[in-house]
Amino acid sequence: MSEVVAVSRATLRSDVLPLRSARASDGERLAFGAAAAAVAMLPLLIPGGPSNIAPVDLLIALAVGTCVFWAGTSGHRWRFPYVASVTLFVGGGAIGALWGPVPGTGAIALVQDIILLFWCWALVNIASSPERLRTLLRTWAYSSVGWTLILFAGLAIGASALTGQTAREGARTSLTLIDPNIAANYYFISLMVIWATQCPRRRAVRFLAYALLLSAMFTTGSIGALVALGVGGGVAALLGLYRRAGVVPVVTAAALGAVALFLVHTNMSMSRIQEGAAGSRYAFIRDGLGRGEQSVEFRDELLRESAGLYERSGAFGAGPVSTKVRLEREQAPVVKEAHDDYLAALVERGVLGFVGLMLLIGTLAVRSLPVATGRLSRGFAEVVARPNALVGALAGTLAAAAVYEILHVRHVWALFALIGALSVWGRE
Repeated sequence: MSEVVAVSRATLRSDVLPLRSARASDGERLAFGAAAAAVAMLPLLIPGGPSNIAPVDLLIALAVGTCVFWAGTSGHRWRFPYVASVTLFVGGGAIGALWGPVPGTGAIALVQDIILLFWCWALVNIASSPERLRTLLRTWAYSSVGWTLILFAGLAIGASALTGQTAREGARTSLTLIDPNIAANYYFISLMVIWATQCPRRRAVRFLAYALLLSAMFTTGSIGALVALGVGGGVAALLGLYRRAGVVPVVTAAALGAVALFLVHTNMSMSRIQEGAAGSRYAFIRDGLGRGEQSVEFRDELLRESAGLYERSGAFGAGPVSTKVRLEREQAPVVKEAHDDYLAALVERGVLGFVGLMLLIGTLAVRSLPVATGRLSRGFAEVVARPNALVGALAGTLAAAAVYEILHVRHVWALFALIGALSVWGRE
């Protein structure tokens, strides 16, 4: 009798295990396909819905949902980076929203923060193998080139629905990313992804992709993109030199670069260049570099007003997306959102939220170290041939965050996920 029972249990296990394995395999394929589709459609933010819901959010929700299904049917060991920092960041925003003038809108912003974190976690765990990471990165690289072709097609036929040009922004383009600055950051990160993966493999095609993305970035007229490109490109180049030659050449190159920047700064009048650009006959130059001085004055005034808001709200902040509302009520000369992620964190989410943001940046820096130095296992090293470029993308994005609010954007959290995946799964 006992032998019969043992045989029955063995038969039951043999029936259940293949079924569970099949479900896990199906869940993995579904999650991977949804994530790849979401990465390809990252710029698709219009037509916008209520609470800034975009078409790509349907794919992101599908990717997160299928990841949850995969988690329930597999023995995959899941990882959840950035938990502590985002908890502080969201907690600070929740406290501020309770005291602030727009608690309902602030609560929606907090839910969006949590969704972005889940999106990041989904990508981190999907990219746990070199093969899946390779496909995600190639999808990003090729789709970004496709989006630039759509942009230039729109410029050629004068279709503002494709270029994103509006009367308020003049000739500046935003594609389907709503804001020219956000579009410029997408092009910048995409360029660095191509650099990191060396995809396309043919050098001539790859350089053509660089040229397309740089040209698209130029059409946005984003000065912050120039900052990101300079900082990100410099950091990536120095880290690449470190991987090849060590510390001494890096120090030498950094010193020479600092001297060159000093000489350029002391011998070149930026205000004169901007004045010349403001009078240019080319609209892209007038509405881009030509508005530089006006943009600086605008941001300085907004900085002073926001500092006054912090003094009046105190250490708890006034809740997410409350800056513009408070400036309107005080009839301030400049009524805008913070336009600076660091200042916005302090004013809207208080000291706790600002600490959370600094912890997030510190965590990203620590996770970037093994990526930057190339200490990756063989499979991941073959996928990301130039990991220093991804770290450069991170550095440039964090620099751009001081010029406009960018850290709440979907493709930025996808970049955070790539850094997290390489640090969790790809370390040697």
